[in-house]
Formats: sequence, structure tokens, C-alpha cells
Amino acid sequence: MLVRSIALRTALDIHRAYGLVEDRGGYIVVRTPDLPDYWYGNCLAMPGPPRDGDLSPWLELFERELPGARHRVFLVDGVDGSLGEAGPFVGRGFEASARDVLTADSPREPERLETELEYRPFSDDGDWEEGVETSLAVNADSPGYDRDYVGRLFTATRRAVEGGAGEWWGAWDGRRCAAQMGLFGDGRTARFKDVETRPEYRRRGVCRTLLYRLCERWTASRGPAAFVISPEDDSVRRIYEAVGFGYRERVADLCLRPPEA
Repeated sequence: MLVRSIALRTALDIHRAYGLVEDRGGYIVVRTPDLPDYWYGNCLAMPGPPRDGDLSPWLELFERELPGARHRVFLVDGVDGSLGEAGPFVGRGFEASARDVLTADSPREPERLETELEYRPFSDDGDWEEGVETSLAVNADSPGYDRDYVGRLFTATRRAVEGGAGEWWGAWDGRRCAAQMGLFGDGRTARFKDVETRPEYRRRGVCRTLLYRLCERWTASRGPAAFVISPEDDSVRRIYEAVGFGYRERVADLCLRPPEA
């Protein structure tokens, strides 16, 4: 399948580091065998938004490719955020979402750098254990983010990072992780993953400083890249714009959560 979206292409790069990406020609299958409950790591990428009559064929396709999954996620390739004929999916309980994608070729130093914390990559067991604690604190109200799931997710993340697929950095207050984020790429593009800041460290410039330091390190060690991020809301978006990110495209997806979520 020819992928047009830089967001989808870079997401697939990350999924390859965590699991399997299989191109079927007319669609793409994403599997993360070690994390079957990772919704967006076990999904289908479709070549465009749904058309009239696509609900049943898409559901049948998902069930055939990912038998036993209790969720349903379809990533939609495109650059304008179109959800097409999503009404029948929404009527079936799907959440239809569209988000802006921002990119930067040369992130700039923010006007206000936070200087009291240490900004460095994760390096030992204690760092990765603290990363789990930070993620649990940030996602305390998110369905599915229990200690078992987050622990397995970080085991997979550590394996991907130590295999050379990317970097995982934290902002450190002693041995306490105040914020963390990952960056994965293929030499031409690099995509941020799981940007998380503990509530008590927000509004201090921690996230933008960590973002800038990681981009700086990536460029120095791996060479120039188009950095890609998809912020969840406008308040977070301002952090990235402060480091030089600008609008590139808009992407969409359809998600049906499992009954227990």
C-alpha cells in the first residue's frame, strides 16, 4: 500500500520496532504480539477513509487478520483528516478522531529553557522502572493503563531502544523522572512517542526543553531529519510550536474500545 501521510509512515516505523508490519497491498496489518492489548499496536491501516458500505467489510477484515482482539482500530491514510462515511462506524460505537500533525526540520532553542533538571537518555534498570512510575502517574485516569500493561509496554520500549531503533529520554530531578519521551526514525524522518510530563512539573518549560535537547542529540548523532509529532490538544501544541514545529497535515483514525474499557 502506498502511504501518503508522513504521520502514518512514521507510526509504522515505530510499530516495526515493537512488532510486525505486514503490507497486504490494499491495506496494512500492524501486530505487537507481546502487547495484544495495545490497541494502536494491533490494528489495520487503510488506504483512505471509509466509503458507504465499508463497515461490515472492514470489520470482517479486522476479525480475520487479528482474531481474538477485543478492540477495533483503523488508521486512515490521508493528509486532510477526512473521515469519509464514518457515520455507521460511530453508530456502532467507534470514536472517530482527527488530529493535526506538526513537523520541524531544524527545531530551535525555546526562549525559556528549564535549567534545574538533568536531561539525558535512560541508561539502567532504575531509569526504566522510574519511567513506568511516571507513565502511571500521567495516565492514572486512562483506561487500560494499569501496572501490568505499562510494565509490558516499557519492556517492549526498552528492547526497541536498545536494538537501535530510537532514543528514550527523561528530565531527571535526581532519580525522579519528571518527564519523558521517545524518538524513533529511519534516517530521513523521526517521530516522537509518548510525550509525558508529571503534573507537578508542568508549566515550567520542562517538556519543551527535553524536546529540544533530544532533537539536538538526534541531529548530532544521527544526522538531520524531519521531526514529526501529533499533539493531542492545543495546549500541548503550543509547546511544540515554541520549538519551531509547524502544521504539516491532518490525520484520522477510528477506534472501538473493548467492552471493559
